[in-house]
Amino acid sequence: MGIIFKTLIFIVIILAFIAFAIFIFIKTSSQFGAFPDGDSKKIIQNSKNFINGKFVNLNPLTVSMGGVNTHPNEKRSTLMDWISPAKDKNPLKSLPSIKFQIKNLTEGKFIWLGHSTLLMNTGGLIVMTDPVFNRASPIPIFGKPFSIENPITINDLPKVNVVVISHDHYDHLDTRAIKDLSKKVDHFFVPLGVKAHLESWGVDKNKISELDWHDSENYKGIKFILTPAQHFSGRGLSDGNETLWGSWIINSRTMKVFFSGDGGYSKTFKELGGMYGPFDIAFIENGAYNANWSKIHMFPDEVVQATIDLNAKVLFPIHWGKFDLAIHPWDEPIIRVTDEAKKQNVNIATPMIGEIFDLINLPITHWWKSLRN
Repeated sequence: MGIIFKTLIFIVIILAFIAFAIFIFIKTSSQFGAFPDGDSKKIIQNSKNFINGKFVNLNPLTVSMGGVNTHPNEKRSTLMDWISPAKDKNPLKSLPSIKFQIKNLTEGKFIWLGHSTLLMNTGGLIVMTDPVFNRASPIPIFGKPFSIENPITINDLPKVNVVVISHDHYDHLDTRAIKDLSKKVDHFFVPLGVKAHLESWGVDKNKISELDWHDSENYKGIKFILTPAQHFSGRGLSDGNETLWGSWIINSRTMKVFFSGDGGYSKTFKELGGMYGPFDIAFIENGAYNANWSKIHMFPDEVVQATIDLNAKVLFPIHWGKFDLAIHPWDEPIIRVTDEAKKQNVNIATPMIGEIFDLINLPITHWWKSLRN
C-alpha cells in the first residue's frame, strides 16, 4: 500500500504541476488577447445582444458536444476518431497552389489564401478577411497548417487597406499575423469586444472600428456592415461569449460581397438575403463540421442552401483546405459542396490557393482530385 500511495501522490503532484504550468502560460501569453477597456465595456453593456454578461445568438443555443443529434445521417466524433484518425483525414502531399503575383490583383479580383483568409480588390481598396498565416492554436504543437507548394506570407502581400475580423477564435484571429499587420493595415473592422485583443497586440486604437450586429460604417467609399451569425466566441481562460461574432457585408460601388465567418445554418440567412441582398458573391464556411456541433458549423448541403437564401450569384466555399479541425477527410467538404451546388444549380468558385480570379471567369477546376492519385 505504501508504494501505491506514494505513486498516487507522485501522479497528483505531476498533474498539479502541469495544471499550474498551463495556468501560467495562459495568464502570461499574449496569444489570449485582452479584456475591453471602460469605453468598450459601456458600448458592450448597452448592446441588446449582450445579456447577463454574455453575448447571445438570435436563436438561443447551447454549444455542446452532446445533446440531440439533429443530423442522424452525419457522423458524431468519438475519442478514437481523434486518437486513430483515418489516413485521408489530412492530405498525403503538399496542396497545389499558385505563386501569388501582386500585380494581377486588380479591381474586381479575388484571391484565396486558405481557410477563411481572402483578399479582394474592390472600390479601389484591398480588403482582407480573417488573416491567419500561422497556427490555428495558441499551443505550439497544435494547429499546424497543411503543407502548401507555394506558401503565401504576409511579406508577399500588397498594401492592405482594410481587414475585417469575424470573431476571436484562433483559426480566425492569429496573434502573430495581427502583430505583423499592425503597421501595414490602414483600418480594422471587428465585432464588439475584439478591439481589446488587437490593441494588446500593437494595433493603434484609432485604426479599429468596433461594431454590433447591423451596425455599418463607410470607409473611403465602401460600406462595411456587421451582420448576425449563429456561433460563439472565446479564447484563454474566458468561459466564452464575452466578445461578439458575426458575418460581414462589404458593399462597394462595383460589387456586394457576403463573408460568413463561422456559424450554423438558420433562418438568419434568408433574413439577411431579404434585408441586404442580392450578393455578387458569398464566401461561406464549409468545413470542420460534425453532428456534435451542428448548430455552430454548417454541413455542405446547408452551405448551398444558405447561398440560395442569401440570393447570392456565386458561392465560394471557405473554412477548409488548410487546417485539420474535424474528423472528416480533408477534401470531403469541397467534394460534397460541389456535388450539392451542381444539384441545386448554384454557381460555385473553386480556386486553388493563390489563384487570382474575378466574377466573369470563375475557377471551377477540381484541383483537389490530384491529391488522391
